[in-house]
Amino acid sequence: MNTRIFPVVAMVAVFGLGGLQVSAQSLSSARENNEHVRSWNAFAEALLRVHRYRLATRKIHETERLGGYARMPDFYREIEYHDADSGRLLSRIRWEREHPGNAHTVEAFFYDKHGRVSVDYLAAYLPGFRNAPIQTLINVHYYDDELHAFRQFDASGNTIFERCQGDYFDRPIDISLDDGNIPPSPERVSNDIYVICFGFLPLTADRFLKPTALVPAIIETGPTTAGDGTTGEHLERRIADLSREIAASPNIARLYARRGRDLFLLNRLDDAIADFTQAIQLDDGLDAAYFGRGMAFGRIGELDKGIGDLTVFLRRNPKSSLAYTKRGVRYIWKTDFERARKDLEMAVVLDNANAEAHDDLGVALAQLGKIDEALRHLRKAKALEPGYQKVHHNLAMVYYMTDDLDRALSAVDDSLRLRPENRSSLLLRGTILEGLGRHAEATAVRERAEFLPQGNWSERSAIR
Repeated sequence: MNTRIFPVVAMVAVFGLGGLQVSAQSLSSARENNEHVRSWNAFAEALLRVHRYRLATRKIHETERLGGYARMPDFYREIEYHDADSGRLLSRIRWEREHPGNAHTVEAFFYDKHGRVSVDYLAAYLPGFRNAPIQTLINVHYYDDELHAFRQFDASGNTIFERCQGDYFDRPIDISLDDGNIPPSPERVSNDIYVICFGFLPLTADRFLKPTALVPAIIETGPTTAGDGTTGEHLERRIADLSREIAASPNIARLYARRGRDLFLLNRLDDAIADFTQAIQLDDGLDAAYFGRGMAFGRIGELDKGIGDLTVFLRRNPKSSLAYTKRGVRYIWKTDFERARKDLEMAVVLDNANAEAHDDLGVALAQLGKIDEALRHLRKAKALEPGYQKVHHNLAMVYYMTDDLDRALSAVDDSLRLRPENRSSLLLRGTILEGLGRHAEATAVRERAEFLPQGNWSERSAIR
């Protein structure tokens, strides 16, 4: 059993008929509460929509077993749906055997970039009662070194459980709190420990109540995302949550660092820098704040300050491929291509699967005139991340620099297939078509590009 998902697994275990006691009065109340019925059924359907979308867009490996209860043996078929490439559990559904289209319980799992469960969901019906789910759970997770915490809500947004386990500076932590003890009294859990465990978790479930919001591709309409798949609306809500926590606990450095990160994602760079600076003043050992401030300084053009902060981070974290990549990008922005090359070479030594570093190293090498080496790293980046638009653009640029116009046109067309309205790639395509003697097409492409806005800042550099 995958221990990363123990909160939901533990809660599912209570569904044995002898273990879950529900009175007739509570069932009657659920039937009478139309809004409750509507919203909880919508929640369960949203989980199934996420499940169906994943089946349609990923290669899935399934495992199956039969299960049931004391008086209802083999009541359901439990199927686990794993991503065939990563092996991660995406969903677990118990389908009723007599009514195969009825989901008895539905679970869905979302992961962070480190492969850890970040949010997991559950909706469960009582056998024979399909009016509405009898239980819904939303577990939102937080990890900090050796600590793992989660806050649990139901689909109505009520906070119902909190748990924190692990070690904090060699001090064992094991806290479990039900809704009647949240927040706990200082005698039960000190305020400092409570904030360390739960301070980064959202106070409300608002942005998690619609599971489909975590998969923007299946939302018919919605707000613009902040570049990482998180919507701007969600970030604003998270910032509001953090602001309330900071007002209550103004001396917790990690709260400022977390809010600074979200402000950075919204491109509110001056505010982000202020928060990262406050975090550093409160705790100079908070490496994440140096990393975040280094990123933000670079974005506003304060390149030396940005490089300085990333250098502090790298002194403390010398095996961070990501930090070498980001410092290398800032050297590219300074046109210091030799220093950029050294940082980016270190980045790929530390992580040869770092597509961004290979691409940016290709940029630096091309600017240094090392074309064959540049092409080798750009092709590596393309192989690692075929959907990475910028690498196709950069390949096209290098092919153009070497007068290989046919390959240049093919590469820039690959770039435009991924982002048809990318102004830089359209202008490059016009230049390549001009070189091929296709003047009318070149003029049409350039005219189209002129009506498009300049691109936003990108951490992934292009050859100019």
